[in-house]
Amino acid sequence: MHISSVWLWCGAVVLGALVISQFFQQPGRALLWMLRGLLLGCVLIGAVDAIGSHFGFHLPINPVTVLAAGFLGLPGLAAIAVLHLWVLA
Repeated sequence: MHISSVWLWCGAVVLGALVISQFFQQPGRALLWMLRGLLLGCVLIGAVDAIGSHFGFHLPINPVTVLAAGFLGLPGLAAIAVLHLWVLA
């Protein structure tokens, strides 16, 4: 296994543990937190897609990008945009 994929899995496990622990502590609040993150992710990616379409830039709207943008906020959105430019450039 490549070292970068190990760090990716470690991050996914930590994030999953955080979500699960929050859900068992306060299920209603955790559900609202997740829904807020999903909605925020959709809005952020939609805004970048709308503005970027004038410059020929498109971010795909899929569960991974929405979750990353929603739960990580602007840094997550910036990371998605950089990765998109890096992979497709």
